[in-house]
Amino acid sequence: MRYDRLLAHAEAFAKGLLFDCRSCGQCVLRTTGLICPMTCPKGLRNGPCGGTLDGKCEVRPDLPCVWVRIHSRTSQGNTDLPPLMPSRDTALSDTSSYLNFWSGADKSGRSPLAYPTLGQDRTRQIPQTRSKLEHLLKEGAFVRTCEVRSPRSADFTDMMLQLLSVTDYFDAVNATAYLNGKPSMPSAFTAAKLVAAGVEAISQATARDHTKTSFISELLTNHAGGVNNILCITGDSYAGRPRSKQVYDMDSSLMLYEARSLRETGVIQFTGDSLPDPPRLYLGAAINPFTTPQNVPIRRLKQKAAAGADFIQTQLVFDVERFREFMAQVVQEGIDRDLFILAGVPVVTSRKALAVLPTVPGVYLPKDIAHRLSSASNIKREGLALAREIAHEMSQTPGVAGVHLMLFGADNTVLPKVVCDLPRLRSSYREEPCPSQA
Repeated sequence: MRYDRLLAHAEAFAKGLLFDCRSCGQCVLRTTGLICPMTCPKGLRNGPCGGTLDGKCEVRPDLPCVWVRIHSRTSQGNTDLPPLMPSRDTALSDTSSYLNFWSGADKSGRSPLAYPTLGQDRTRQIPQTRSKLEHLLKEGAFVRTCEVRSPRSADFTDMMLQLLSVTDYFDAVNATAYLNGKPSMPSAFTAAKLVAAGVEAISQATARDHTKTSFISELLTNHAGGVNNILCITGDSYAGRPRSKQVYDMDSSLMLYEARSLRETGVIQFTGDSLPDPPRLYLGAAINPFTTPQNVPIRRLKQKAAAGADFIQTQLVFDVERFREFMAQVVQEGIDRDLFILAGVPVVTSRKALAVLPTVPGVYLPKDIAHRLSSASNIKREGLALAREIAHEMSQTPGVAGVHLMLFGADNTVLPKVVCDLPRLRSSYREEPCPSQA
């Protein structure tokens, strides 16, 4: 047995006892407060993911979230910008991190990335892309977005029929795909269909389902299809059902970094290749305002902004007061001057959907709200009333630039009833009759 293999085995044994080392070969313990990030079940090099609640891991709720522990130890409660760690180099797995450090072989997987220089007060900069969403936000509109699911066949008929009920009331529509890890039409293809129908589309890409290579290909596909917006998210774990490998070659921050670097420089960062006509997409991300302690989502939000995010769609907001506390800190820190925040508004219209909510990673559903919905004689009417209340509260919350509606039910025709009389501008109300209430 060669000396390097002997050293790798000895290192794995000793560091395994001390730090639960996973032998990645590019140790970042000095950056992460001596807590190994590879113990995260998703293997994230930046986190936490949006499924974290009450400091617990999304995949293993019986365990504390590794990244909440890292933030708590390294920040000591502060809200400073954390470093952006690169993806690990899988070629170094099961080798000695000491030898790799001495030789410099681990530098690309160990050294924090330099954040791109994007300027200050980016929400006040002139539009940087062809995105209609960007133009609306920078004009001061209080925007409304919703989502449609990519079909699990090549037939788009039902999806297009759903759109008929929402297009006049929403400024952009997310094209979700691979729900629960199940195959469907790719988001970029669905988003291109929306664009062809005259809809401002937001494509979605999840780190769970993409390698770096396929992610860049997704950006190119969106560019070719005339799609000007993309939401970069880490993605929920689907706990082995279906039984397919979850990738996590990147996390959402690294997806933003790659996409923004390509947009600004025309260079693919992880290969160094230049593209003659690079995709210049308006970049979105997600945040869970209910992750605790509160400095953790603030730091994560700062990281995503610094990595290149232009707008944020938040996790579902059921607890308005807690969300307002979060937004008060966002405004105090000046984060709202660098990206636009769209609050996630739940639209619950069936008891079956209500039963699913507690199983959705990262969703905080207060007991009083759960009781209000479960005890309603007409849950569709009550769910719409709740959604309207939350949406109007969001329109009056400083720092909120719009709402993103997420439907828990099957009837998209109810969505306009939630947003029809919201303010069209962040400083005034739009006079427009609502559809009849359910």
